[in-house]
Amino acid sequence: MTKAAVIINPRSGRGRGKGLALAEKLRGHSALDLTLLERFEQLYPALQRVAATGAERLFISSGDGTVHAIQTWLAENLPAAKLPQLCLLPHGTTNLTAADLGFKNRNIAAQAEFIAAGTPTQINPRHTVHAVNPKSGAPLHGMFFGTGAIPEATLYAQRAFNDKGVGGDWATFATLAKATSKALFSKPDPTDINRFDHPHQIELVINDRIICSGTQLLMIATTLNKLILNSKPFWGGATGPLRTTTIPYPLPNPVRWLIPSLFGSENRNAPPGATSTACQACLLRSDTGFVMDGEFYDAPEDEPLRLEAGPLFHYLIA
Repeated sequence: MTKAAVIINPRSGRGRGKGLALAEKLRGHSALDLTLLERFEQLYPALQRVAATGAERLFISSGDGTVHAIQTWLAENLPAAKLPQLCLLPHGTTNLTAADLGFKNRNIAAQAEFIAAGTPTQINPRHTVHAVNPKSGAPLHGMFFGTGAIPEATLYAQRAFNDKGVGGDWATFATLAKATSKALFSKPDPTDINRFDHPHQIELVINDRIICSGTQLLMIATTLNKLILNSKPFWGGATGPLRTTTIPYPLPNPVRWLIPSLFGSENRNAPPGATSTACQACLLRSDTGFVMDGEFYDAPEDEPLRLEAGPLFHYLIA
């Protein structure tokens, strides 16, 4: 039987109890290495044990933040050939990564049965987004990176909705509605503290070519195929594992370009000044910090932040 480990963060999901329900159904399966985190500090000893025992599958009951921490530890401490297959169980307040790469069956009993049985399944390989040199000096591995307006909007969503028990697409939709209502019905105003669409100085360089430089609204980089509300805000072809998109400030004609910026085919028309490029690596300068999978970080002060495609993980999705 395939060696398997399970890590459950019961605090994910603001106490909705999905992780605890899964743990209860898995009790008694001695072949499983089950960790129920009482404190987040227990995560790294648990991962060391996963590595030491040679677990081939790691099931993660959590939200984006815990998945991000686990991917970072594994990528930085294990060779690519030793990385376990990951199965993401969307039990958190935000589950952006699991929405694209997670286990598709949302039924707790079905999840427990699959974990215990260890049967073959469909596997989806995907690179991480590797932030090589954040200000802290510790490399990061995640699936979604955002700067410019993204950190402020993320913080608002967490405080206004996630902390009150509203998560997922509902929180995202409400935050997007707040941002777009200002853009649609009033002129740009960089001094208005009640809106997210402020100008940011962002420069993106790929293969020594300046993709954008100057006043931008936001920049994102991801290896996911879809984002919030099933949006796909990239175009031009997936010719590399890292998809980057920049949106200028102010967004030209929001009535005309809001929906096309988020949805459409790879050959869609793009807003004037917006860019979307697939690449292996890029260099970024921004006048603000950045978000990776819902966690906040600072960029280096004296050099550009380097983003690149990280190691290839394999996700059990069905």
